[in-house]
Amino acid sequence: SLKVIGPSQPILVRVGEDIQLTCYLSPETNAQSMEVRWIQSHRYPAVYVYADGEHVTEEQMSEYRGRTVLVNDAAEEGRLTLQIHNATVSDDGQYRCLFEKDGVYQEASFDLKVVGLGSSPQITIKEQKDGEIELICSSEGWFPEPHVKWKDMEGKIIPAFSEVMTEGSHGLFHVETSLLVTNSSIVNVTCTISNPHLDEEKMANFSLSGW
Repeated sequence: SLKVIGPSQPILVRVGEDIQLTCYLSPETNAQSMEVRWIQSHRYPAVYVYADGEHVTEEQMSEYRGRTVLVNDAAEEGRLTLQIHNATVSDDGQYRCLFEKDGVYQEASFDLKVVGLGSSPQITIKEQKDGEIELICSSEGWFPEPHVKWKDMEGKIIPAFSEVMTEGSHGLFHVETSLLVTNSSIVNVTCTISNPHLDEEKMANFSLSGW
């Protein structure tokens, strides 16, 4: 029987990059006379609809108009690749591609993870009373919510005094975390911020010698 095959692993794409979603029929079957639609949670309106060899614009979600194009139209082999320009955090989520012939739908579902790697952290100092020093580490442009850690010079984690995440423009997160230093033995600290989906992190170092 005919099956629709989509990406087997979640697709990881950074904010601002182009997304490519490929679906194909197995065994290889001509799909030129089929309706093919890429959808999110509902069938209509769709992310993209292909029917009778044409793009059906009136069925497309407004946020995808002008951002989509078929980059690999191998419909005679049952393989189609949709490209979505300029990924945004609202593109994140589950997708399905449906092939329809004679009123019968076959489909495949897959996940798209949009990630934002934020700015390099900035550490500012705010002197408190009684010799306590508060350090504030801030960064913006993250998606999803990042992991934040303070570490000493030996790499041991120091508990944060506070941590605040705020959702800014375009759904990207701004993070601000503070550290209260009361122990004069702590000389150098590092603020590390990482994306849970990427094997990448941004960090900033701060030396307390002289304070």
